[in-house]
Amino acid sequence: MLDATNVPSGFAPLTDAGAFVEHVGPLYERDGVIGARVEARHLNVAGTAMGGFLATLVDVAFGRAIRAEAEGESAVATVSLTTDYLRPGPEGAWLEVHVEVERLTGRLAFGDCSVHADGDEIVRARAVFAVRSSS
Repeated sequence: MLDATNVPSGFAPLTDAGAFVEHVGPLYERDGVIGARVEARHLNVAGTAMGGFLATLVDVAFGRAIRAEAEGESAVATVSLTTDYLRPGPEGAWLEVHVEVERLTGRLAFGDCSVHADGDEIVRARAVFAVRSSS
């Protein structure tokens, strides 16, 4: 496992994800994959990554992936987010969030997401997002 200050090669700080994300970050991005290190402040009473922290990572990753595939400058908003927690995310683990946008219609986007902690899948999520094009 990498220590809490180490970021894998190629990941750059995410600086444009909004004020709320600054509270849970730092977050990183490489080729559309969101990365984060589980820190002590992200833990629940059981000593593992809090579900709300993991859901935030999923929501951020979905929004970025959908905006990247939408035409023009699009605004997106979460309509539905279903998150299944498969196993705990330990303190110090490096998380990677992978999103697949399965379908993008004129107004809605549908996708699948997987969060891995040091290579092991810990979260599986599905989402529907509203998409509003500003062009």
